[in-house]
Amino acid sequence: MLLHWSDHLLFIIVGIIIPLRTVLGTQPQLAKMRFNTRMKIQLYWGNNLWLWLLCGAVAGVWWFNDRSWELIGLQSELQWPTGWPLIVFAVFALLYVWDTISEVNSQQHREVTAENLQSELGFLPTTAYEYFHFIFLALTAGICEEFIFRGYFIRYFQCLLGSEETYTLAILLPALIFGAVHFYQGWRAVVKITAMAIMFGYVFVHTGSLWVLMMVHAFIDLLGGLIAWQLLRRR
Repeated sequence: MLLHWSDHLLFIIVGIIIPLRTVLGTQPQLAKMRFNTRMKIQLYWGNNLWLWLLCGAVAGVWWFNDRSWELIGLQSELQWPTGWPLIVFAVFALLYVWDTISEVNSQQHREVTAENLQSELGFLPTTAYEYFHFIFLALTAGICEEFIFRGYFIRYFQCLLGSEETYTLAILLPALIFGAVHFYQGWRAVVKITAMAIMFGYVFVHTGSLWVLMMVHAFIDLLGGLIAWQLLRRR
């Protein structure tokens, strides 16, 4: 795969300008806002549209340069991790389940988690109606963010760095960008999300497929929204 000037332009916009604008502009505004149902739904569908537009731009550049869709991870068959990628995947799943349970396994932990969600992530759903709209955002994020941050950015850095030995950086750099755009969730969440992105990148590099990653990503977001709904609806 040879890089084209359109690849560099796309990375500057999607990988640098938009994350910086998000971290420095949008996220501080979100932290100060108090969301009602109408505002949440507008935010969900606005982000849906925004993610699909970015995904479309990436797909457009990929198509314009006449590249194989399998190279970016859209294989015709579902490719499950095996060997070390499967072990890494399983360890992540166990740690994620353990961390999730630790946040809700007692009344005190539930109160602390609910307080943090309410103060830092006030846009999360608190009713069944809000969660219904949130479902579409979770599915969109699972598809589009994996396509952009794992599929495209990892391939971009692999070609840019131009060496088999530098694939670690090709995994790490997109993961750091991905973690940074979630800074509004707090430092603890950024560390967890960055670790998840590194693990997902490792699995993608060794399997060449995004399908499982998209499904797991969407499931994590759906579960997070469901937990927030159940904890916050009582408040």
